Amino acid sequence: MFSYIENTAALEQLVVRLGQCDVVTVDTEFQRTDTYYPEVGLIQIYDGESCYLIDPLVASINVLGDLLADESTLKVLHACSEDLEVFESSIGVRPASLFDTQIAAAMLGVGFSISYQNLVEHYLNIVVPKEETRSDWLRRPLTSAQLEYAALDVIHLFDVYQRQAVSLKELGRSAWVAEECAALGGEIATTISPRDAYRRIKGAARMRPEDLNLLRELCAWREETARIENMPRNRIVDERMLLNLVRTPPGSRHDLQEAGLKPRQIRKYGDQLLDTVALASAVPAESWPPLLAGSHVIDNKQVKSLRAIVEERAEAMNIAPEMLAKRKQLEELLRNIAQADDPESSLPVSLSGWRKSAIGEPLLEALRSS
Repeated sequence: MFSYIENTAALEQLVVRLGQCDVVTVDTEFQRTDTYYPEVGLIQIYDGESCYLIDPLVASINVLGDLLADESTLKVLHACSEDLEVFESSIGVRPASLFDTQIAAAMLGVGFSISYQNLVEHYLNIVVPKEETRSDWLRRPLTSAQLEYAALDVIHLFDVYQRQAVSLKELGRSAWVAEECAALGGEIATTISPRDAYRRIKGAARMRPEDLNLLRELCAWREETARIENMPRNRIVDERMLLNLVRTPPGSRHDLQEAGLKPRQIRKYGDQLLDTVALASAVPAESWPPLLAGSHVIDNKQVKSLRAIVEERAEAMNIAPEMLAKRKQLEELLRNIAQADDPESSLPVSLSGWRKSAIGEPLLEALRSS
């Protein structure tokens, strides 16, 4: 069923062979329990005829870089954001020429954010067992059940891809999927600037610039520390504690304790946190971050009205509504309309490309006539 690649020389030969393929399916098995970066335990590749299981614990997977970056070979993955993060952190490569079967499923009206198991059952009428999903992929030797599960992941995926490709071509949506997939990997969490990490904190959109300034410095410190120590962010300081520190800026270790930090955290990070708070207090007001986009008041009735248009269009096109436009995009459109002199220029970038004719222009027309 598969070839097990456990030395670098064999992997180098495989990369040359796979470089001649037009399409390969790819998957990774990894763990991320006690680390910031994912620890890859296995890489699976299938070329339509042969399946290869690559052991990254003994073979130098850096040699996969050329294949991953090769635009002439299409790499098919499912829900690939975490896989892209694995390749970025372990090889330093962001794969080119991608096809995500989860995106294709949404484009074909099969479902939004559909799981791999449901995808395979829908297209192939095969029930994929889940027992090995959370098994230990860093343990050696891997069991025969693990290896079979890993191999079938990419074998089934190739069959799914072929069926999706036919349907997309019939509907004239192949280019739409290609456009969506070309944008993948632009916001890998482990590669964003630490100074932008605060934007991902729930509740940041409701904060004043002064509070955002402190949150930005605290989140940047946490992100940098997590990367240096290769430790999960919440093991450093969790989100609830960060928000407590913003609400009541600490001036002493006692204040840190009041914010919910444990003695261990205070011993290890107390001085750094207090220094970070002091650094933030010295930032002049003109350098504070602006209000986040979500902080602007939005008319929920207008959002609901636009959402109804999206759902109507989605049903007519047999496409997942979330693929056409999410609430965030609708809110962005309304903010642009309110601030722009020319309504025609208010269409957000996120509603451009294939979405412009599919939903962007119909939304603008509805707003003009309302």
